[in-house]
Amino acid sequence: MTTPSGGGIKRSSWLTFRRRLLLVRTLLRGPAKSATLIEAINAELGSQGYPEAASAALKHDFDALKGEYGCAIRYDRMTRQYHLVDLGELALLDLPDPCMEALAFLEASFPEASGLSEHANLRDLLERVVLLLPPARQQQHRRRRSALRLSVGGAAASIHPQTLALVKQAIEERRELSFAYLGIFDLALPRRHHVAPYGITFRPEGHGYLDATLLDVVPRGAETRHAAIDYRLDRIVTGTVEVLPTMLPQVRMMPPSYDLRYQLLPQVARRRDVAVAFPEAQIDYRDDGSAEVTARVTNLWQTRQILLRYGDACIVYEPPELVELFRQTARGLARIYE
Repeated sequence: MTTPSGGGIKRSSWLTFRRRLLLVRTLLRGPAKSATLIEAINAELGSQGYPEAASAALKHDFDALKGEYGCAIRYDRMTRQYHLVDLGELALLDLPDPCMEALAFLEASFPEASGLSEHANLRDLLERVVLLLPPARQQQHRRRRSALRLSVGGAAASIHPQTLALVKQAIEERRELSFAYLGIFDLALPRRHHVAPYGITFRPEGHGYLDATLLDVVPRGAETRHAAIDYRLDRIVTGTVEVLPTMLPQVRMMPPSYDLRYQLLPQVARRRDVAVAFPEAQIDYRDDGSAEVTARVTNLWQTRQILLRYGDACIVYEPPELVELFRQTARGLARIYE
């Protein structure tokens, strides 16, 4: 028989504390009903979880968390769910000052009213991290104003949640993907693209892009099969995305590659600080202030978009396919502005 001076009381106290800690951790995932909370605790602790009178024990744990640590737990009668509003003195996380600065940077870069639904999960993560901080650190964070921020372009078109969910599913399951896509040169009718999807990137202007290898497109256009293409997610026609049963190969199919060579005139190269815009780029600065750049590229359309930012201070020499793209662009601009 265990005496008060033995290990029984200590073990009981530890189990009680562990149960309450698990309760808080479950609520950190989101609002939950009492039955869900009881089930989660019992799944973790088994016979050492809640007794038969679980509801009364649950209420007792809530009262203890509020009384001992100042936790704020609200019950919503409409949804019958408990919400963890504030951890009080039950601080489960603290951060060094450089990390606090990084947290302020993220807070400034992704404000609550940014209007970008794709960043909702990031906002939720930030709020969870702040909730875990001690009260004094939370106040410090709210007073801090970061001098730095990342521009995320709040005016970008919204991506349909179903489109984003299915594209992410295909990437995670490594399956081929099919969708109707209204590209920049598809004037009215979208075309069906069959691709191998590999990742999603959000760029500073706010648009989200699917990095994929093109397997086929109907009707056929100027695209090259097995080319790496960045598809703007908001241009995928809603309701047309299909995750296909075919698995992706273990190694990504290599798209056609091209030897790129272009010259930057002295007005943009004379300071010898030309940005490296392509992998494995080699920059040769000349005595006249110009620079010749060589690299290997796989996406000619994207390469053209990058080099167009130099305007008439850039001359493309290779590959001939890219030179032709620039000729087409020049003819189009001449028609508009002549």
